[in-house]
Amino acid sequence: MIDPNQIEQGSVLQTSLTIKPIQRIMIGHGLLMMFVALAIGLLLWVSLLGGFEIYPGFILNFNLPGTPEAWARAHRGIPMNSLMVIAFAFAIGSLGFSAKAENFLGKLFILTGWANTIFYVASNFSQNRGLSFGDNRFGAGDLFSWIALAPAYVFGVLSMGAILYVAVKCLVGSQKN
Repeated sequence: MIDPNQIEQGSVLQTSLTIKPIQRIMIGHGLLMMFVALAIGLLLWVSLLGGFEIYPGFILNFNLPGTPEAWARAHRGIPMNSLMVIAFAFAIGSLGFSAKAENFLGKLFILTGWANTIFYVASNFSQNRGLSFGDNRFGAGDLFSWIALAPAYVFGVLSMGAILYVAVKCLVGSQKN
């Protein structure tokens, strides 16, 4: 049994025993994204089957928009966003940022994860795969193109800047030790 009173202050083990509120919120959102990925797996199944099997041998036939390949991409891509949010939740508390910066970065990564989740789902309903706001080689732009791309575009750019900022801060900070 680990005695919390005997853990050296600032050690990795010490920080793992203290979960900050923003970390708990990030983990919760990451797990909700994982739940969505599992639900998308059901939609992949329905897309492949062409309907939903009510009981053995009886399939209620209907078609979902999008292709089985697109639903498979969503089923694989959403967990990556989930894991990004969860991994960042565990890292953020030990990087030496202020509480204000931790909260800002945490919320940014939560929003990025959800923006990408929305992209994966909405792109299945878009004629152009949600890859552009207007027409492209896959089809015409439509409302679902905007729903898919707008949040992913905004938060994708913001999170790229945040990742670069955190990486530089970590690398510069490591040279001081």
